[in-house]
Amino acid sequence: MPNAQITGLLERRAELKKELDGLLEAAKKENRDKLGEDEQQRFDTAEQEIRDIDTRVTELDEQQKRDDQAAEIAKRYGVGRIEVVDEPRTYAREAGHSYFLDLARVQLNRGDGDGGVSAALERLQRHGAEIDADMPKRERARRAAADRDRDALDRDLNVRGRGTVFEKRVNPNRTDGQGGYFVPPLWLVDDYIDLPRFGRTFANTVRNMALPPGTDSVNVPKVATGTATGMQTADAAAVTSTDLTDTSVSAPVRTIAGQQDVAIQLLDQSPVAFDEVVFADLIADYNMRLDTQCWSGSGSSGQLKGVLNVSGINSVTYTDATPTLPELYAPLMQALSLSAKNRKMMPTAVFLTPSRWFWMASQLDSQNRPFILPETNAPFNPLALQTGGDVEGPVGRVLNFPLLADGNIPANLGAGTNEDRIAAMRTSDLYLWEGSMRTRVLQEVLSGTLQVRFQVYNYAAFMPDRRPETISVISGTGVIAPTGF
Repeated sequence: MPNAQITGLLERRAELKKELDGLLEAAKKENRDKLGEDEQQRFDTAEQEIRDIDTRVTELDEQQKRDDQAAEIAKRYGVGRIEVVDEPRTYAREAGHSYFLDLARVQLNRGDGDGGVSAALERLQRHGAEIDADMPKRERARRAAADRDRDALDRDLNVRGRGTVFEKRVNPNRTDGQGGYFVPPLWLVDDYIDLPRFGRTFANTVRNMALPPGTDSVNVPKVATGTATGMQTADAAAVTSTDLTDTSVSAPVRTIAGQQDVAIQLLDQSPVAFDEVVFADLIADYNMRLDTQCWSGSGSSGQLKGVLNVSGINSVTYTDATPTLPELYAPLMQALSLSAKNRKMMPTAVFLTPSRWFWMASQLDSQNRPFILPETNAPFNPLALQTGGDVEGPVGRVLNFPLLADGNIPANLGAGTNEDRIAAMRTSDLYLWEGSMRTRVLQEVLSGTLQVRFQVYNYAAFMPDRRPETISVISGTGVIAPTGF
């Protein structure tokens, strides 16, 4: 019944709208100007479902209006309910038409038999309309049959339960075989646990731009040698002159893609939208992969070039067998200084791993007091301040420079493959171009095994070497990944 379906859809829409309002209200209460990554995914999913519901409600409402109009006309002419029960199907055996042959005629746009391509197309369209009208009836019949079978089984079990089939030598309990099969587990499929992944903290802080279509690389011209001015030694004396030279910086367009094959049975029988689970997981992995590439991509073999593989950056070596936060402070200031001195502009952020941040927060002074305190309880001269509460993104400040934690910074570098990195830079000097995320559902390639292939892919170009002088990276034994963190 369209009315019942509309009512159910509108109730679901109200639940989704309430969820959207709750996400926005929570962000407003926490004085956040945007939603978190997980919140944004939930918001986008709910918003898309609302749009689908609106489309379906409109269709059902129009169908109901047509049904009401037909009923009114039938009533006016004294005609009762009309239902066609013996109308021959387009591809019934006695009709003499072949569905697959008509499908081939239309796809190949060839064939004169049985009326030709136009007649084949008309039959396929009529067959589609028949299926649309017939499938709801079949679905209701299947559900009714399933209900009847279940009721019959229940009655049969109740009858046999009074005989010897259910006689036991132990008292019934929740052990399987002793009554436990009648206590099924509760599966909260709507609250499934996703795979934890780090997000794209670094990729989101650099300058993000839409990838231009129709190109395999993005090239930016760059002044290599600048002009010069000088003091004129006397009137009419020679003026200082230095020729300007140029070069260019290139960022190749790379592809990040993933796919998952899923059995049709799982999609048909699962009570949850399993395709949404797969796509959400693929997109989460894409975000992690892009951020990882922006840090440590090699620049070859289809990879982006990452910040840690850029030539000409400011390298700061911190060698210390027993590093402490006060001892790390000097190399950190050196990294910020080199970035500002060579770029001629101040850096905007310092990046470190979550483990490094929590190690820093654990450091104590000689009175067993933490060096890093919440901003609201800051002492007179702290080494750093704690400002954030998430494992990624802004977590603190040092000398008023924001500290951002990014779990995709590698922690297997250095001679002992056990060092992480701390990087300071002016993030607006680094450019990231991304295309529009593509999703595909492919059935034909796996049709022989009743599977569907879900694909996600996108194009990206990253230019970390536009101004390498803005990037400062701290390495050495002093940044060996802290044990226990």
